[in-house]
Amino acid sequence: MLVAAAAQERSLERVGQHLVQAPSANLVRQYLLERLFEREELDALEARCNALLVSHLPPGLTGRPLWLAIDLTLLPSYGTQGLEPDQLRRGEAKAGTTRFHCYATASVLHAGRRVTLALTFVHADEALLDVLLDLLGCLKRLGVRINRLFLDREFTSVAILCHLAEQPFTPIVALPKRGERLEALLVGRASYRTTYTMRSAKDGEVTFPLYIACRYAAGRRGRHGIDYLPFAVVGQPGCRLSVRQVAREYRRWFGIETSYRQMNAVRALTTSRDPALRLLLVTIALLLVNLWVWLKAHLVTSTPSRARTAARAWLEQALRLDRLCDLLLLAIKAGYQVHPALHYPFPFATPLKL
Repeated sequence: MLVAAAAQERSLERVGQHLVQAPSANLVRQYLLERLFEREELDALEARCNALLVSHLPPGLTGRPLWLAIDLTLLPSYGTQGLEPDQLRRGEAKAGTTRFHCYATASVLHAGRRVTLALTFVHADEALLDVLLDLLGCLKRLGVRINRLFLDREFTSVAILCHLAEQPFTPIVALPKRGERLEALLVGRASYRTTYTMRSAKDGEVTFPLYIACRYAAGRRGRHGIDYLPFAVVGQPGCRLSVRQVAREYRRWFGIETSYRQMNAVRALTTSRDPALRLLLVTIALLLVNLWVWLKAHLVTSTPSRARTAARAWLEQALRLDRLCDLLLLAIKAGYQVHPALHYPFPFATPLKL
């Protein structure tokens, strides 16, 4: 039922109405409540969701150091009834609200494939350094080693940069373009490297190499002229990357936003405010995207080497994410049967007056 709802971007109610032998949506929710949510605290449920994401790890993830990205995704929430005060995080207005269920994910790039390995629910006032440490801890327990770590602007803080400066890998953090001192450095027509000191009344200060990449906006997001992209590159000393390489690697890798769009394309709809149910639905969506990525990879690697390029190009068209969802739905509908017609006579308590 949950997979069918995810594959169609529908609610459990809609799925239950279309399948003959499927349980009702209320029965599914009651089952989840009694068998899962009431027995597990949110942290314990999160641990089980993470175990599900990595239950079938592909080979090669624990060999050489890999590139990883950590980012936040915000899913709108309307209303606060039944929620604890710390379960909704405030953010910029989007989709008619400023309150969101917030999740942080860690994704890995391996052999040209991007998959999500860890997920955590972010509470309202939870420090992002703690969120980062939780995800890095999950990756360490999996035996994943890091070569590059890409972080988005939300993770720009003195506390996080101080922690990253002590790591043996190379973190690359996109900086928000705010503050007079930083904006004064965003000048000229050529990319360059300098140093920058960030200060905080609570956490002190940190000095780090600042890479400022210049590119022409060319109408992107309605902007024209020169677009400046500042990056903090901390951690492993002696980084030999050029400014162009830093910008190119970050732009190439941080397609994690694409992963979020794909996740939202296979996430079941719900009006429930229950953070446990929402966490489960997000996990199922991420799992479907992971399975899609690794299914394509398995089909390519199973093909003779001389034909892999052609197989890869063919799969990009033949096995899109929506096609995988169609195949899953065919199997589910075959097992549960679909209502072939409307029920008649209609189940009205009183006759309709037309």
